[in-house]
Amino acid sequence: MLAWNDHTNNGFSHKKLPIRNEQLSWYYGAVHYMHAGGMVGSIAWNDSTNMLAAVTDGRLAVWYHPLVAFTNKDLLPQTLVRQEDSNFKKSAQLVQFVGNCCVLRRDDGALITTSVSPFPAILHQYAASSKWDAATKLCRFVKDPALWACLAGMATNARDLNTAEVAYAAVNEIDKVHYIAEIKALPSAECRNAELALFSHRPQHAEAIYLQAGMVYKAIQLNTDLFNWERALQLALKHKTHVDTVLAFREKHLTELGSKETLAKFIECQGKVKIDWDTIRSKIENEENRGLQ
Repeated sequence: MLAWNDHTNNGFSHKKLPIRNEQLSWYYGAVHYMHAGGMVGSIAWNDSTNMLAAVTDGRLAVWYHPLVAFTNKDLLPQTLVRQEDSNFKKSAQLVQFVGNCCVLRRDDGALITTSVSPFPAILHQYAASSKWDAATKLCRFVKDPALWACLAGMATNARDLNTAEVAYAAVNEIDKVHYIAEIKALPSAECRNAELALFSHRPQHAEAIYLQAGMVYKAIQLNTDLFNWERALQLALKHKTHVDTVLAFREKHLTELGSKETLAKFIECQGKVKIDWDTIRSKIENEENRGLQ
């Protein structure tokens, strides 16, 4: 089963495609797939917002903000609400999801209408208009953790770090609060955007931001921190900088593991590049000082 959605959110058009497989589990994807449900009978997008409803395991499930799967997939379950009703049998079909009303057809042909909270749709409208103060006030008024989880994802996607910080605190994601505080303290917009991309599990996008800004060392460091050694060396060789840095950290990593080098490119570079930790530390310090200017 396919259900295409092409709503616009925060100025961007997001194309999303839930796919139901042979085991009746559904996957939600744009560039990659996210498993997000159990035994699914039918799916329907909301007519005006990026909310998604499904009849799953004999219950009505509504994801207030499924797009959060691409910002912080850990929040996805927190944006899900389920309704129990004897009418929501596995054979019931979800006909449409309009406004805050879901219309289902039972196996005897009878149509049933059930409502969901109207506040998520209002929150989507505030986010689309970048009315973050109003969105925060709404969440404080409603006091629904699911709304706070939605706001955390929406604000992160829109790069509104102040709102995201408040929202993550409201859902007790303390590690995320600390990480966002560190991002806010970074000296440049490029660094903040790259770290936000990392926060959203998009390391390739983060690398592209650094390279476009001419911050080659940061792109290399990103890959060494993620143990993407071959990509780090590829960048160092291409830009003819910090080759010794990559080799040194790779050697240190293998020493800590008690392993020998197995990557062909690194074996090829061994003996050709001098590794001097004093020189490497000095180069890294210069890069960091330059980044603070």
